[in-house]
Amino acid sequence: LGLASEPARVAMAMKRPAASASLGLDGAQQPSAGPCAKRGCSTSASVGRPELVVRLLNGTFGALVGSDPPLTPTQVLRADVGAELKAIWHRAGGILILRGLSALTPEELVAFSAHFGEVEQELTGGRAHAKLPGVPVLRLGNVRDAEGNLISVPSSSAAMLPPDGCCQYRPEDRQPVWHTDGCHRRRKPIGSAFFCRAAPAEGAQTCFADAAAGWASLSPDERERPEGLECICSLAHHDRKIQLRRPEYPTLTPEQRAANPPQRVPLALVHPATGRKALYGFNTSTCCVLPKGTPCDQTSLDRYDLEGLEDPSVGIVRDLLPRFTAPAFTVVWKWREGDLVVWDNRATLHTGSGYDENKYVREMWRTTILPAE
Repeated sequence: LGLASEPARVAMAMKRPAASASLGLDGAQQPSAGPCAKRGCSTSASVGRPELVVRLLNGTFGALVGSDPPLTPTQVLRADVGAELKAIWHRAGGILILRGLSALTPEELVAFSAHFGEVEQELTGGRAHAKLPGVPVLRLGNVRDAEGNLISVPSSSAAMLPPDGCCQYRPEDRQPVWHTDGCHRRRKPIGSAFFCRAAPAEGAQTCFADAAAGWASLSPDERERPEGLECICSLAHHDRKIQLRRPEYPTLTPEQRAANPPQRVPLALVHPATGRKALYGFNTSTCCVLPKGTPCDQTSLDRYDLEGLEDPSVGIVRDLLPRFTAPAFTVVWKWREGDLVVWDNRATLHTGSGYDENKYVREMWRTTILPAE
């Protein structure tokens, strides 16, 4: 894969010519309206399975995949289609997007997710209230039951993208909240499948950054220091930090905190399938950054977890974010019902954006994908 170097294509819901709409690919801005070969597209087919059409969203980063006629839930559950989608996922830097799957059931989402790894069965932390009945699927958004109780995990970010749609990290207000999921876990998730059930008409985009291309853009001198560092990542710190911004966000009980101790992860991770190195180990759970093997004392950890304070050493990572989230490395996805995205935590960063929660309902289903043991 080459380095994505052209401006990011902001994927937005828009009307396209009938020939493109029939593929289920309408919604992504493309360099031109010419033939597929001129848009960075490819196709693949074999007897008995759908012909997949692939559009790359920003250079080699991000794959929007469809077919003619549009893909169905039954088709995407096929083992041969799943193997092809996983290969596309790796080639496109860890972002795979499908559209038009509104009929997908929770059980089908779980089966689809299994193409990419083992689907996590247990939800961590204080999130059991947001689990869909009978399946390992987490509901996110602002969905409430008939009594007004929140039955979803609320958004961790209330900040909307600026009018120009730019998602580049701003050091002055630490927005958007770019991160990699699950760094605080003993068994680190390799990715997630994210399915849209209801999307606001305004806001609520998800932004993705090519953390491997960003790393490749660093000079040898720029890589030398971060390659020797580890991030200390704590779920308790994550939840407390979010609660400081959003009081309704749940935090861990003492028992849950004891069951989820902080984890040490490399700041730079080599992807086991592609061999590419990427920025890793950064999310809201990252409470400090230390040279590999350097201990972190319990008093400091208590302060990070219980007060939500972040050590100044995390600035080492934050200083890299404006570069890694520049337009050359990012895709902004505007959701609509039936969209399904799979991202790879080992190759990407991502962030959500806010929306008017009093005006709109947002409901997303998410599975967490673990590495095969």
